[in-house]
Amino acid sequence: MAQPRVKRSELSTPPEFAGDPIVWAAWLYYEERMTQEEVAERLGVSRASVVNFLQEARDRNIVTIAVASRHLQSVQIARELSRRYELNSCVVIPQGSDELPIYERIGRAGARLLLDILEPNDVLGVSWGRTVLSLSAELAEAKMPGVTVVQIAGSAIGTKEFSPELCTTNIAYRIGGRCVNLHAPGIVSRPDVKKLFMQETSLVEQFRLIRSCTKVLFGVANLSDASTALRSGYMTPEKIKPYVKRGAIAVMSGRFLDAEGHPVLGALDEQMIGLTLDEIAQIPERICVAGGVEKIPAIRSVLRGGYATILVTDEPTARALVDADD
Repeated sequence: MAQPRVKRSELSTPPEFAGDPIVWAAWLYYEERMTQEEVAERLGVSRASVVNFLQEARDRNIVTIAVASRHLQSVQIARELSRRYELNSCVVIPQGSDELPIYERIGRAGARLLLDILEPNDVLGVSWGRTVLSLSAELAEAKMPGVTVVQIAGSAIGTKEFSPELCTTNIAYRIGGRCVNLHAPGIVSRPDVKKLFMQETSLVEQFRLIRSCTKVLFGVANLSDASTALRSGYMTPEKIKPYVKRGAIAVMSGRFLDAEGHPVLGALDEQMIGLTLDEIAQIPERICVAGGVEKIPAIRSVLRGGYATILVTDEPTARALVDADD
């Protein structure tokens, strides 16, 4: 049987709280991290009384609540990035003290955001990259059976981090959605081979679905030897050299962009199986997850081209993006 509740004046408050049950309740809740129910049990009052005690603690300035300055700074930078690049929203993760790779930290933040913005009948297009793969692995389990998750770029035999089908499968599995992988190579040997592939009935149906995406998720790569596309063998320095000569500095879902965000076209475009930049730009919500100082020019290119409506990045990258256009 529950003990009868007592009035505030009847509470036997420990002496270190100077006989003030408000300070005691505030200490238990904010410092010892008890729930309101647990505080109520300890004090012998109702949960409603605890709510009143905590409010009075704030009113009397016993407790002051403030957002940590590092988080405020991240919010300010995020709002500035959104304004400059006409983003619908921007998430900037504060500079961390842990040793996790930056792509894992951004992937974790992107996973939380994705669950917040997915809607029951969405068709989510998914590209590839280390950050996208990390996001797919960090996604919390949810029940969204009405969501369809589709692969927007073809596959290749490469490293685990270059695995478009794994990104798509992970996300669909974790949200309980429908998974549609693109059963075709990312790059074929000749343009005529691509033409034949694209005439296949199964691919025609798949691309009809892919082009109906309501949201798309992608990362950004630069053109250094360390980029995911080169490490995986999906592309080679020889294949991208003509693009570099034409000014390409960024790769987004296998497509090339220059510093101003303009498409850079070449022979590979006639051999790639996947959504084009123009097709991606038609998708209503476009989520870019990317960060790291080595990617700043590439991310700026994507933003200048208007390919992202949502950006998830880290604070040093965000600061550099803001400062670069001052």
